[in-house]
Amino acid sequence: MSDKPKAYLAGPAVFHPAAKALLDYLVEMCGQHGLHGVAPFEPLAEHLDLPPAELAAVIRRGNMERIRDCDVVIACVSPFRGPGACPGTTWEMGYAEGLGKPVIAWSEDMRPYSERVPHDRDEDGRLFCRQHGMVVENFGLVENLMYAAAPSDVQPDFEAALKEACRLAEACRRGAG
Repeated sequence: MSDKPKAYLAGPAVFHPAAKALLDYLVEMCGQHGLHGVAPFEPLAEHLDLPPAELAAVIRRGNMERIRDCDVVIACVSPFRGPGACPGTTWEMGYAEGLGKPVIAWSEDMRPYSERVPHDRDEDGRLFCRQHGMVVENFGLVENLMYAAAPSDVQPDFEAALKEACRLAEACRRGAG
């Protein structure tokens, strides 16, 4: 087994029509930057006949094991099926952070979240989502403040996230993280 720091690759790539090729490419990119990339869990052929809820549980447990086994999580928070990140990805980010793992987010869309949500503004300047009527978070951040507390917390692309992941993983291995 490699002595390279392990990076779990969270994000919606698993839903891409060419998921295997895309994840293989991301893993290869990790290797080029001194990380051992770990793609999300793929169920074995023996799992595929399970009822959907059981298969979902197998996949969830597999991803949790992989996150626990990694040194760092690199999470794609590009908008997915709406203006924000994939909910599974954000759950994985919280799980990893709860385990004390560094989490590096990256996005293909660096506009503030509030710009991506169709909204109206009231007389006090508050933003309200046109679809739900709820207040739109408006901190100028790329994503929700719980995982993007500053604009610099979300990297502009995968390569920038890799560089930050390497830095953090090495710091953690040295005991400085």
